[in-house]
Amino acid sequence: MAIDWLSPAFLSEFRFAAIAIGAGLIVERLRPAQTRQSWRGLAFNLATATLFLYLTMLLVPPLSGLVDPWAKRISLAIPVRFPDGVAGSVLQTIAFFVVFDFFFYWWHRAQHRWRWLWIQHRFHHQDRYVNVTTVHRYHFSEEIFRIFVIFVPMAVLFDFKPPTVASVWTAFLLWGYWIHMNLRVGLGPLGRWISGPQFHRFHHTPEYGHVNFAAIFPFWDRLFGTYHHPEPGVFPQATGVANATDGNTFYEGVVLPFVEWGRAIRRGAGGGDGAAGRAAG
Repeated sequence: MAIDWLSPAFLSEFRFAAIAIGAGLIVERLRPAQTRQSWRGLAFNLATATLFLYLTMLLVPPLSGLVDPWAKRISLAIPVRFPDGVAGSVLQTIAFFVVFDFFFYWWHRAQHRWRWLWIQHRFHHQDRYVNVTTVHRYHFSEEIFRIFVIFVPMAVLFDFKPPTVASVWTAFLLWGYWIHMNLRVGLGPLGRWISGPQFHRFHHTPEYGHVNFAAIFPFWDRLFGTYHHPEPGVFPQATGVANATDGNTFYEGVVLPFVEWGRAIRRGAGGGDGAAGRAAG
């Protein structure tokens, strides 16, 4: 498993993230959902994003390279193919992300349900000033887990044809930035079908951390009983984890999950313990 310590892929991913975050911060100033946000918190998130992107681009590609051939060998290869062109690329991309969001929904819900996974995911939710920089505020191991709980099952089941219009694919890659934006924008009835900043902002609150798990398509929440439709004009101001710090240290963002996993192993702890009840979305 070869590791490229400064791969062109990281540089490309870093440029993409920098442009998306920069544009998002400008747009947020036009109509912020939360008017007073911490510059210190924003700076910490930017530093965390750089580290997160570096570590994931360092570790995920070689690991995926090991797993992908195995997944393809046992794949059912159910074809998901639409014609070339703009319309076909839109349908191809939507099909991929509908399936992706199904697996993401259950993975995300499990992270809030099971203590072992909440240990890892809590850092993302400790942010008390959710904005576009929150998008990469994750423990880097989450991307490694996603290989096995999202992308491997998708590869084992389906054979997706790559979309021929790259801009359509790029629009969906920007979705994570969009839903984390500190932006006073409601989607109304459309919000029952696609996610937006208001929908996801509720998920980041202490009161509603157990709802709105889907990243893109809220109909998964509606189908499985975890949907909360945002009230018109309501944009929660308090985000974060109840009875916890803001997590703005690299110890909490990088080291602490390993420490807590070690403690849990020593105690022989495991299984679900209702972590969602203490989660802040």
